Amino acid sequence: MSPAFSESPLRRTIRSRKSVLPDWDTMYRMGTPPWEAPGPAKELVRILDEGLLKPCRVLEIGCGTGADAVLLAKRGFEVTAVESSPIALERARHRAQRTGALIRFVLDDIYSFGRHCGPFELVYDNGFYHYARLADLDKFLDLLWRVTEPGSYYLTLAGAPDPSIQDGLPQVSEQTIRLELGRLFQCVQIRPCRLQTFHRPEGYPAWACLMQRPKIQP
Repeated sequence: MSPAFSESPLRRTIRSRKSVLPDWDTMYRMGTPPWEAPGPAKELVRILDEGLLKPCRVLEIGCGTGADAVLLAKRGFEVTAVESSPIALERARHRAQRTGALIRFVLDDIYSFGRHCGPFELVYDNGFYHYARLADLDKFLDLLWRVTEPGSYYLTLAGAPDPSIQDGLPQVSEQTIRLELGRLFQCVQIRPCRLQTFHRPEGYPAWACLMQRPKIQP
């Protein structure tokens, strides 16, 4: 089915620093959001294939329709996947059932969930940071502090600058990522990648950012 998503309202939202996060459920009701992809993120597959992350307890922030959550579960991770859109989460549950993946799905606002969930060894988001930073960076960093502990990893896939692309995903520079996320984490690796979506099969330029919260020295 062809995407039925109109991007102009979202672009107005992400360009306004005073705006709140998009209404994720409304975006799914409108059609296919610009971040939805036909399968798991190729960069996540690449990172797992390279052995940069070992199976552990992982929290996925904004799991969407569950492609990445299923991949992580199939690779041996104990996955808790949080999503605020009932439509997206229902599709994610169906995807997991079809593939036999065991995943703890949670329908909740991630900020509310983060107040009581405890720390995870890995926190992952595919495209949440680059939206959240526009709404309230300090609030997002507080969330990351709550859901991690010394030694925890944080992996985010975030849109990279490209002057030729005027629609789609928010864009953030490597320097900005290092400054913002560096307030909590040490950078393990930042490298360019592409995020494929239904809206743009050739993909959007992006960063794969692997960070680690500093361990407490004895």
